[in-house]
Amino acid sequence: MLRQEAYEKVSEVFGTIVGVASIIKVMEASEVEKAQTPVEFKKSSDEIDVNMIITKAIDNGKYKELQKNLYTLNRKRHPRAKDLTIYKRAWDNIKDNGKRIF
Repeated sequence: MLRQEAYEKVSEVFGTIVGVASIIKVMEASEVEKAQTPVEFKKSSDEIDVNMIITKAIDNGKYKELQKNLYTLNRKRHPRAKDLTIYKRAWDNIKDNGKRIF
């Protein structure tokens, strides 16, 4: 166990709070794998898809065109339309060489 002076010195040097963790429960690795289940939320999966569209546009050198199409589509957008839908339409417009704009 460290003395109180050691905690204070480390706290001043690093500019952060220093504390001690206490163990609540010990589990084996097999129990931990069973306890953890992956959770995917709908909103975060939409954000991941939007980020993938942006990444594709940057990789293909079409980011500027994507932003132009997004601006045009957002001006005409329905209030209940999701961002993912707008991004997909803008990306489809770019892939089709801008033949259609909704």
